[in-house]
Amino acid sequence: MSSIEERLKAVLAAPVSSIVSREHQVLPPAETVDGWNVPQVDREALSRWGLPNDLLMTPDFQAAPEPILVPNIASSVEGHLINADQRLYQLGRWGSSDHTPMMGAVAGDGRILGLRKAPLTVEDLHPDLRDHYAGFYAPSVIFINTSLSCLVELAWRWRAAVQLLRELHEQEPAGIRPIEEHEAHYERVEACERTFVKAAATIDPAINPDDPNDTWVELITDL
Repeated sequence: MSSIEERLKAVLAAPVSSIVSREHQVLPPAETVDGWNVPQVDREALSRWGLPNDLLMTPDFQAAPEPILVPNIASSVEGHLINADQRLYQLGRWGSSDHTPMMGAVAGDGRILGLRKAPLTVEDLHPDLRDHYAGFYAPSVIFINTSLSCLVELAWRWRAAVQLLRELHEQEPAGIRPIEEHEAHYERVEACERTFVKAAATIDPAINPDDPNDTWVELITDL
């Protein structure tokens, strides 16, 4: 049987069609997406493959033809990503609860951003944590991907890869074992995560594989 590392490389090289799960595929209303003001290649990718619904992602595509998401430009941090008068097409949540950012495709250029209703500050943290995170600020707008086609491909590849990484996590030495065995296991996990991060940056060069706060890097390494 092939190693997890070999199977991971195969998943990263496989055609998207071979890793899409029809059981967990959520497709947008085709007649709606056809009218979106985003590049044609992105409309086609989303209409053909949709997004998975069993990751830390909740697809919820708008039915309205015009973009409905409005960004909250609370500071210059958000202002570097989008203007207050720009609007986004709703794709669903970058998460599984109502407190996670809503994903949207920017009308015109098709970039994928995550929107919160308001920034999260140190006051939103538990009182016991506030002293440890002075100056904490999670902006109301975060960058996710440069295009819908990047988001679609990465979502399906991550869905396939995360199953392998979970399998690897389950192989952690149990009980009292030599420290070398635990270190070797953690090195394998980190190497596999790094393999995916590098692949993600190849799919979307805007992803910084060396930035632990990059949205995709954070997702991958926090499994």
